[in-house]
Amino acid sequence: MKQRKWRLSAITAVMMLIAVACGGSSSSTAPTEVVQLRWFVGLGTGTDVETQVPVQQEVVDAWNAANPNIQVTLEVVPNADAKNTLLTQNAAGNPPDVVGPAGVAGSNGFYGQWLDLAPLISDANYDLSQFPAAAVEAFAVGGQGQLGLPFASFPSFMYFRPSLFEEAGLELPPTTYGGKYTLNGAEVDWSWETVREVGKLLTVDSAGKNATEAGFNKNKIVQYGYAQPWNGAPEWGSWFKPGQFLQSDGKTLAVPDGWVDAWQWYNDAAFKDYFMPNADTAALEEWGQGNDFPTGKIAMGQSYTWYTCCLGDVLGEDWNIASTPSNNGTISNDLNADTFRISAGSKHPKEAFEFMTYLLGEASAKLLVIYGGMPARAADQDAFFATLDEKFPQGVNWDIAKASYANASTPSAEAYIPNYLKARDYIYSDFTPLLTKKAMDVSDYVANTFIPALQAIADESE
Repeated sequence: MKQRKWRLSAITAVMMLIAVACGGSSSSTAPTEVVQLRWFVGLGTGTDVETQVPVQQEVVDAWNAANPNIQVTLEVVPNADAKNTLLTQNAAGNPPDVVGPAGVAGSNGFYGQWLDLAPLISDANYDLSQFPAAAVEAFAVGGQGQLGLPFASFPSFMYFRPSLFEEAGLELPPTTYGGKYTLNGAEVDWSWETVREVGKLLTVDSAGKNATEAGFNKNKIVQYGYAQPWNGAPEWGSWFKPGQFLQSDGKTLAVPDGWVDAWQWYNDAAFKDYFMPNADTAALEEWGQGNDFPTGKIAMGQSYTWYTCCLGDVLGEDWNIASTPSNNGTISNDLNADTFRISAGSKHPKEAFEFMTYLLGEASAKLLVIYGGMPARAADQDAFFATLDEKFPQGVNWDIAKASYANASTPSAEAYIPNYLKARDYIYSDFTPLLTKKAMDVSDYVANTFIPALQAIADESE
């Protein structure tokens, strides 16, 4: 009897060992957990249902097929609703994992709600050297960390119409940064003061007189030497000198050094020298209702690579790009940039970072085409500009765009201000139009009205 019990026990023990050896334990047979991620699109571009959403879904489908343990759902919210939707999700403790594409401005309304990527970059040994250092720095926020990585960049430069320069007997703007310009037989810097003088020569009234000639009629201008489409006071300032409103204490606001001079330059351009349309003129249909360069009646205008989307059919091949002008010998080239971000509340930050780097890398070629952004990685730029050359066959000097990082304005013109959304609305909707609405002493207005009002908005956030 005892021998039989021993045999049964022995058999049972052997069976257990066999089960373990064959992987029969409950822990080893448990299925691997599938991580679910959400990719939120809506703070910037990416919401067009015909051209962008299908490609983004293709990108997601390709990822899901290759990564069965990390599955991504694309969530596209119309731009008009995106801010409120994301605020609601974050407040409810249900943030998306990856958000973008979004620029600095689109992201600043969610200050403090983005994940610092530095630890993830370190853990993954992710190679930052593939990007220009200035582009990486653009997404580093003091006290918050590395909140994004370069993806699509939109450097600024001067757009111009060669035919209008030739008709006026003027040399074309320089095509290299720091290049000289010949004006009235003398070699001068291509500076904002040079732009002022050239702009007046290119501004023509209905009688054919330019803005420097006796009898010029400022009320019957048919061609302006310069215009400023779709930008605002911070950008205007940053083209003269880098800076930001928020001071080092994180509370006090002040106008950066050089920006008042820049704003006075624009005010004088409209109301003293008359080579730029004022706000009322620019709003007219015949002058493009704010998008004046494509009307064909503007000789120059400072903008970004994204502006190629908006040149229209009037110009044909009669446009090109030139260097951003200098100010006191220094070029300050403002950049717009889009990236993807990870919500600070993401439950799966490691997996979200894996997907984010996929968007920045393997998927970037498809996404950059539909977003219209210049690749931040130099290795990808030639192919991108080859595509633009097919669209614009006149031989645009894209080297100007490629070289723009060397003079990148840091911090960004869109740098954070407390109570950002309300502050930005005041800057762009109230203050910026005023700069070209009437002749004014900009310094006095800034000191006594603008900064006090902006500071009051910022203080509301406390």
